[in-house]
Amino acid sequence: MHREIENILRKLYETIERFYPDDVKIDDKKYLEKSGLINLLNNQQGNLSFLIDVRHLRVVQASGNILKYTGYSEEEFSEGILMKFLTMFEKEHHLFMSTIINWVLNIEKNLDFVYKTRQFISAWGMKLRDKENRLMRWYINIIPVEFNVEKYPTVVILSIQDVTHLVKGDEYCIRGSFGMQEKKVFVYYSGEKRTLEHDIVSEREREVLQYIAQGLDTKHIATEMKISPNTVDNHRRNMLARTGTRDTTALIQICRMVGVL
Repeated sequence: MHREIENILRKLYETIERFYPDDVKIDDKKYLEKSGLINLLNNQQGNLSFLIDVRHLRVVQASGNILKYTGYSEEEFSEGILMKFLTMFEKEHHLFMSTIINWVLNIEKNLDFVYKTRQFISAWGMKLRDKENRLMRWYINIIPVEFNVEKYPTVVILSIQDVTHLVKGDEYCIRGSFGMQEKKVFVYYSGEKRTLEHDIVSEREREVLQYIAQGLDTKHIATEMKISPNTVDNHRRNMLARTGTRDTTALIQICRMVGVL
């Protein structure tokens, strides 16, 4: 297993070298002065957050309860953070870090600059085990705060939440939203190992979800939308299956977290 993790780490660095050929140094002091960005995320969501130098896969600063999320003390976790992260993933998801980095960079490679300047990457459902072997399912979002001339992110905030209570099944999803007024959205489903250029819910499903979030039952939603109750229930089941969420309450929460609702 240790050798397998080393191979994953080596491939990660090879990917970064390919997309970031110039060894640009990050001014840590500059970003440490902006650490309020991380604290703001933690205060709002109770996250574990990291400010990351992407070119060197290096954590500039960590903020939040490391022990709660990893089982490691801050001193233990600070020694080889990336390696510890990789070893925490369950075997079926141990390629997650390599997958998401390659996925994002390959999408960005084919995007016009106008879409690259505003990005929001999220993923949920990954299986991990902490130092005490406690199973967790994580939600991660990645927000770039600086880009190089090719508009690849050079500094990002990565935030983590425990969503074990919200998701089920064996798969995870990655969603990337690129652009401001005009957006492109891509979704990766680990079970299918393919990327689709559409959101996790359709416009019609989003309408159903909005009514569910307002507390309307199936019959009332059907009346409002002028569709059958069976159609409403089908939309609900499809959204639950696609997002890997446990119930409609979890579905609503995940969709709010990713900005769909």
